[in-house]
Amino acid sequence: MTEYLAERTLVNMRFGLSIKRPGINAVNEKIALEMAISALEKQIPAQPVNDGAFGKCPDCGYEFNSELLEEYNLKFCLNCGKKIKHC
Repeated sequence: MTEYLAERTLVNMRFGLSIKRPGINAVNEKIALEMAISALEKQIPAQPVNDGAFGKCPDCGYEFNSELLEEYNLKFCLNCGKKIKHC
């Protein structure tokens, strides 16, 4: 499912479509909701996993130099987009 289709499906759901109906619309609605939930979860800041001079994203495990968080004021994982909480 594309982001555009997910957005359109969510707009239609706001106007009274029921996710309990069988068929392709129910499948699209479920996928759209899962995409929305995933996007919202990425906005919740998480502490990076501290591994000495390196840190890891708590979601995807992407490794980065911990000093770069402060030096470049990084707020999100460069790999998956998860919001990173600064110490």
